[in-house]
Amino acid sequence: MKKKVAFYIESMVVGGAERVLIDLVNNLNPEKYEVTVIALFKNSVYSDYCFQFEDGFKSHVQYKYLIDNTSGIRYRIFNYMNAHLSKKKIYQYLINDEFDVEVAFYEGWPTEFVSFSNQDSYKIAWLHTDQHRLYEKLTINQIKEKKKVYESFSQIVGVSEAVCKSYKFIFPESEPRCVYNPVQDDLIRTKAQKEEIKPKQFVQFVTVGRLITIKGYERLISVLARCKREGYKFSLWIIGDGEEREHLRLIIERDQLEQEILLLGQKSNPYPFIKTADCLICSSYAEGLSTVVIEAIVLGKPVITTDCSGMDEIFGNLECGCICENSEEGLFLAIIQVLETPNRLDYYHSQAKQRSSFFALKNRMADVEALLEGLTK
Repeated sequence: MKKKVAFYIESMVVGGAERVLIDLVNNLNPEKYEVTVIALFKNSVYSDYCFQFEDGFKSHVQYKYLIDNTSGIRYRIFNYMNAHLSKKKIYQYLINDEFDVEVAFYEGWPTEFVSFSNQDSYKIAWLHTDQHRLYEKLTINQIKEKKKVYESFSQIVGVSEAVCKSYKFIFPESEPRCVYNPVQDDLIRTKAQKEEIKPKQFVQFVTVGRLITIKGYERLISVLARCKREGYKFSLWIIGDGEEREHLRLIIERDQLEQEILLLGQKSNPYPFIKTADCLICSSYAEGLSTVVIEAIVLGKPVITTDCSGMDEIFGNLECGCICENSEEGLFLAIIQVLETPNRLDYYHSQAKQRSSFFALKNRMADVEALLEGLTK
C-alpha cells in the first residue's frame, strides 16, 4: 500500500525552499508514495509578489492551498479564526485528509500548523535556516513555546550539518538529522544548454536569489563600486526579484554602475546565465544550505561566497571557489583576488566539476526516502 505523505509550505512563491520542494516531491517514487503538497496560503503573506516556476509539480503530485489570501474577505475570516479558535480546531477545519507522514517543510507557519495535527502520523520538521538567527531576539518564554512545538514532531531534519548544530545548540537534548537538499543535476545541465547568453569581455559574475536584505546585495553593490573606483573591469548579472529591487536600482544608479551591474529580474531558467558566467557570487548574511550555490557546483561553476552555514559542506574537501569572511571587506578581498588573477577560476572550475557528483539526485533521494520510512542513517 502506498504511503500518504503531505508536505506543508507557507506558499509556493519563488524561493530556494520552494524550488527544492518541487524537485523533491517530483522525484519521489509514485509507486511507493501518494504525495500532496499543501500551501497554507495561495500567495505570500509578506508581499503581493508571486512567480510561476517553469517546471511545476508532476501529475502524480497533488497540490492545493488552504487560505485564499488574495481575497480580502476570506483572509479576514481566517485571521478572525486564527485569533479566536484553538489551533487544533483550525487544523481540523482545514485538513480533511488522513496522512501517514506530515512534513513541515519550513520554519514558522508550516511547523506550527503541523504541530497542531491530531493525526497519528509520522511528523517531520524540516529546518532550512541557521537557527541562531531565528532565536537571537526571542524571549525565554518564546523559546519555550518553540520547544513545545518541536516536541510534537517525530523527527527534526536540517538541510546541513551546520543547521543541525545550530538547532542542537539551542536545544541540547535534541537529535536533529541532516538530509541534504536534492537537486535535479541532469535537468540543470540540460536547461543550462537551452539558451546562449553572450558574456562581457571581462570577468562576468552572476548572483541569483530573492532581492531581500538578508541576501546582502546592497553590500555587494558597495563592494563592486569600490572595485570600479580602483580601476577593475567586471560585469554582474543579478537574477531575481523582491522587495529590495527599487532600492538596489537606485544604489546602482547612485554609484554609476549601470554599465557593470544589470538587474535582470526573475528568470524561470537562470541556468544558462550561471553556465555562461565566470563565477557565481553569494553575498548572503545567512543561509541554511544555499540551493543556488549547489546548482552552480553542479554546473562546475566557481563560487565566491560569504561564510554562511553549509558552505564548507557544499565545497567538501575541494576548493570550488572562495569562502570569504562574512563582511563587506571579506567580499571585496575575494572578488579582487579573482579580478587580479582570473586564471585562478580554471582551477576552481576543475574542483567544482569533481564535487558535482556528490549532489547526484539518486544519492540525495535515497536519503529522503529513508527519512520518510522512519529509517535511521
